[in-house]
Amino acid sequence: MDWILRKPIFYLAVILSIFIGGCYSELKDLDFENIKWSPELGIPLIDSKFTLTEILEANSDNIDFTTDANNTIVISISDDSLFSQSASDYYSLSNTSLNVPPIILTQEEIDLFNSNGQVTVLREININYPNPAGLEEIFIDEGFVVTQVQEDFPADVDLSFSMEDPESNSILNYDQIFSFDGVNPISSDQSTDQFSNIRFIFNEDPSLGQIKFSFQLSLTRVNQDLVFGANSLDLDIGFQDMEFGGLYGDLSPQNISTETNTVQTNFLNDNEFLNDIEYYFENPQFRMIFTNSMGLPVRFDVNNFTSYNNGEANEESINNAIELESAEEGSSSTTEANFDNVFKNLINNMPDSVTLQVDGAIDPDDTPDNFVTRNSNILVGYEINLPLEFSLSGLEINETVTLEGIDTQELQYALFKFTSENSLPIDLNFTADLLDEDSAFVMNLFDGKFLAGGTEDQPATINDIIRLEDNPDTNSNELEDLKEVRRVGIRATVSTTNNGNSVVRITSDASVQFNLAVQAKYNVNL
Repeated sequence: MDWILRKPIFYLAVILSIFIGGCYSELKDLDFENIKWSPELGIPLIDSKFTLTEILEANSDNIDFTTDANNTIVISISDDSLFSQSASDYYSLSNTSLNVPPIILTQEEIDLFNSNGQVTVLREININYPNPAGLEEIFIDEGFVVTQVQEDFPADVDLSFSMEDPESNSILNYDQIFSFDGVNPISSDQSTDQFSNIRFIFNEDPSLGQIKFSFQLSLTRVNQDLVFGANSLDLDIGFQDMEFGGLYGDLSPQNISTETNTVQTNFLNDNEFLNDIEYYFENPQFRMIFTNSMGLPVRFDVNNFTSYNNGEANEESINNAIELESAEEGSSSTTEANFDNVFKNLINNMPDSVTLQVDGAIDPDDTPDNFVTRNSNILVGYEINLPLEFSLSGLEINETVTLEGIDTQELQYALFKFTSENSLPIDLNFTADLLDEDSAFVMNLFDGKFLAGGTEDQPATINDIIRLEDNPDTNSNELEDLKEVRRVGIRATVSTTNNGNSVVRITSDASVQFNLAVQAKYNVNL
């Protein structure tokens, strides 16, 4: 804010007034040298109003606010995935090999080869998909087929084959990908290919749990005939690195063990604006939300909270078991639990951090007829609600405004008027300093202006005037110090009543307003 007194304008106004009045005989004996004019200039410096919600919103990005039925401000902090694990962390599909029999030519096929020098052999066979876990149904989302071929025919060999699941979905289709030179006594080759979306059902219909193979084997003579039973083509086919889309049946129980789970309780202390405050919350609330989308019952064991202050750990035992029913496919089961009393002790110790230890079991009673899908998971979240029914101390609010070009020449005095109105139930102690252009201290304007807590119906007020002047009775010239002043800094120290020990309730509409203005009086000789 510029505070510049344009004295030439004042002089011009005075001269014009005198000139106009010169036509009157009453002014003919006017002595200009003895005229003194004392203009006054008033300038507002600070006009600030804030609610506690506005302060917190401006200085904490990670805090949400609501109000309750009584219009009390409620700070909310939440994390919907304090702990999260998917079904694939507990259940998986193991690598498996198919029992594919070797391809051996019949006597008739050998006779055709020996007479014609060439024969093409067609085979179709259904191979059981292994089910060592005894599941009712397996849906494989993706995986790899590893194929190894070895043959010892004294002939040139070309092999093509395909694989289909029970729903006729193609797993792979090799068209003459394996070709062997009959000169070598034994030849081998291998291939790895990706597949996706195949399903097997294991019940009274065995075909629903089988893979259909279709082979085409072509042999061409090199230099000798074939002998029945002397040669074969062997296949080693395995399924590897599979991700399930769904597992259905009697799944085995699993133990839940989590890493250390950190609860966000340093949302105030981590903020530079708020990190030195001390507080006590009267009614803090801590709610945990447990979610299960697996087709198995789940038990969570909430064991303890551990808070840390300056490296020292303090454990609060809980030992609370949370039971969740198995979920329907595509949905989830959810339950909640409150730990308000334990959390009140933790949060009011102003911890550096808080951890929560949770373990438990999936299907603890080993129930049959379960399922999991690739999207199934277990999830633990939390929600902290802190109604501002609390005690508080150590909060500081600072505001600075700029003053430029203060003209102290012919200045008689400067009156700084400070007013404040407080409808918050908190005490405020104001200090105002005059600063230079580098914000270095020049002089104190006032210190210790105390404003008690008020209410919205009866706000507390301050209305005070501070006079700066050149006092001839002292060696101090306050007006001379104003030459260096370029800024005014206001600091308000905030606490609830009784030196921050009384619990109060903060509503969203309660506010603090403070104003600072200056009035300067000059001597002007004409």
